[in-house]
Amino acid sequence: MAFRVGIIGCGRMADTIEDEQISKRKTHSYRGGLVLPYSHAAGYAAVKETEVVAACDIRQERLSEFAQRWNVSACYTNYRQMIEEQRLDIVSVTTRPEQHAEQMIFASNQGIKGVYAEKPLCMTLEETDAIRQAFERNGTHLEYGPIYRHWATYEQARTIAESGELGKIKSVLAFEGKALEGHFIDLLLYLLGDPEPVSIQGMISDLRPLGEDETKFMDTPLLSAQIKFDNDTTAYVAQTGVGREIELVCSDGTVRVCNDGEALQVRRRDTVSGAFDIVPVEPSQQWSGTVHKIEDLVQAIQTGKPGRSNLRVTMISQEIGFGLYESHLKGGMEVDPPVPRRGLWISSW
Repeated sequence: MAFRVGIIGCGRMADTIEDEQISKRKTHSYRGGLVLPYSHAAGYAAVKETEVVAACDIRQERLSEFAQRWNVSACYTNYRQMIEEQRLDIVSVTTRPEQHAEQMIFASNQGIKGVYAEKPLCMTLEETDAIRQAFERNGTHLEYGPIYRHWATYEQARTIAESGELGKIKSVLAFEGKALEGHFIDLLLYLLGDPEPVSIQGMISDLRPLGEDETKFMDTPLLSAQIKFDNDTTAYVAQTGVGREIELVCSDGTVRVCNDGEALQVRRRDTVSGAFDIVPVEPSQQWSGTVHKIEDLVQAIQTGKPGRSNLRVTMISQEIGFGLYESHLKGGMEVDPPVPRRGLWISSW
């Protein structure tokens, strides 16, 4: 029998981003690693082990449209009522991040086996801590929204680096990104093997307070960052404007992911001259990251073992993201985790 799924929030990530991507592919040639299906609802529909049986949204019109499109009969405007009445196994949280912590914690406390939570995760490290405590206490599996670690090309890059054929993994170089939008820091972690940070240092390009409150900010691109990890690797960030490209540096070569996950470029150091030569690499077979994430969550529930986008790596990415703001507010000084200021509020929506 399929796992029973309920979705909280029937808007873009739950549903209509699928239409955006389909339309984009009709109007111009797509370049990148994104493979459909992309929305939560479309992803669940493609995984035989799951079935969306309930949906919740405070907007009745949007809820009705979602229910009709995805053949969902149990509709709610109160997520608590939905969870209490529907005997759900999995809950997707696709609402605004200001609402995530409360909804995720309630679902966990009600015995939900797995939560697929969109990014950004939440607004503060206090909320992050509360989510962690609830999920650990209740044994709830987390599938966090950032999708790149579930794309074939990034998996191939990590596999090549970890094989040792290019020597020891030394660092990852990133050319543009934000601290707390979710995708960026999570990808750095994945490519380095999900290590623990020991030092966080960075500067924000344009610190934007929200109103007169000096503890609330809008997430803006990083100017620079250096994050050191316990496996002797380092993540470096520089705002170059290159965009969605990233490069793993090993002692004897490099692996660069080009054009937002479209392809790899591998270079190996020549032992005589020290020059780097391009090494031919067979392209990986692409797959839907959303389907891969849902299958990851299903497997975690079935086996009891954490999935790829699990609670631990999510907590690490949150600590790093807020740590970069803490470092900026201290003039770019190094910050050793745990970050002391747990109430700092960052909106990356």
